[in-house]
Amino acid sequence: MGIKKHLLAAAFSVLAFAASAQSGARWALVLPFGLEADTTGSGIARNTMALEFYAGFRAALDSTSKSSWPITLDVYDFDEATGMVVDHQAAALPRYLSPSDFMQQQADRDVRYVVGPFRAVDSDALAKHAKSTTYVVNPVSRDVVTDQRPQLIAAAPTRFLEAEVLGRLAAKDAVAKPRSRTVLFDLGDAASAQQRRAFVRGYAAAGGDTLAIQTWDGRPSANLAARVGGDDLVPTRFVLLDDKVLSAARILQGLRQRPASQTEFWTVSSTVNSPSLDAFLLLRQPIIWAQTDRLEFAAYSEVEAQISAVLGDSKSRWAWLGYDTALMLSVNDPDRYTGTRRSYRWSFSPDGGQFNTAVELYRYEPGQGVNPLPFPVLN
Repeated sequence: MGIKKHLLAAAFSVLAFAASAQSGARWALVLPFGLEADTTGSGIARNTMALEFYAGFRAALDSTSKSSWPITLDVYDFDEATGMVVDHQAAALPRYLSPSDFMQQQADRDVRYVVGPFRAVDSDALAKHAKSTTYVVNPVSRDVVTDQRPQLIAAAPTRFLEAEVLGRLAAKDAVAKPRSRTVLFDLGDAASAQQRRAFVRGYAAAGGDTLAIQTWDGRPSANLAARVGGDDLVPTRFVLLDDKVLSAARILQGLRQRPASQTEFWTVSSTVNSPSLDAFLLLRQPIIWAQTDRLEFAAYSEVEAQISAVLGDSKSRWAWLGYDTALMLSVNDPDRYTGTRRSYRWSFSPDGGQFNTAVELYRYEPGQGVNPLPFPVLN
């Protein structure tokens, strides 16, 4: 998509913003814009995700403009094909920098945070060459490994955190309800296996007896309706850790045959948020789910207005994440930070960097609606 001229001019020049925690701080934003020249002499960004993330990031810094603590922001393009940082600021022609050369430049400029690129392998390549005064922040990838990378910050929670947290909660619930059982659905593919391993890992970490977990075939070819509905006497947590619509629909149809008072459906955010699932099926029984995005983000009308002023569209997921990332770094809380779209709760790798372990827990009860489950329920 074409970048608005004012946004393009802002993105590839040195910007002075203000924030609350850093005196005279300098940051760098390194995103795969895929910038190309057009006939007007302006430019086109081929990567909409990068543009929208930048718009949210900029909107957050604009929102702190009345503070007396300035931040200088350098914005760079990133070439994912070559792994090189592209500098459009210094000369008429773009300058390509290797990860080592770029990070040396950031150290020389006393840059505190390098935000980006998006892919785990690319942020790792930069963090590998980071000096002790510079941190590389990967804002979106769920595959970042911070072990042996003390200057690397993984802002997005890991890929299977939702499943692991559900496992911890299920173990606590099983102790509180000794006559209940846990049924975990196997969808027969590698992703399902990884999700189940994460659930079992969390279950064990919370002191649960993993041998008591029942694993059922959750593929559409299995006779799910008969099996799920066949036993209506045992209070059961039915755990589905994937958003495969056909399997989810078959399982939910089976749950209709059971008393709702003996039935709970445990799942992850992608299942609850799926537009393809029949709400009548989904909402018949209690639902417990975990998600790494905050449920309430859409209610922040002032933030929507700030993002709209830059991007023209406040509904972008990537703009919201950019907004949260900028404010999180501005606050610079060493323990935790609650943003508009995402929460941050930090843990540290051995001899490595920090990673985000924040997750939201919710329970839906027919007749009572949705209510958050406090995180200390897991402790």
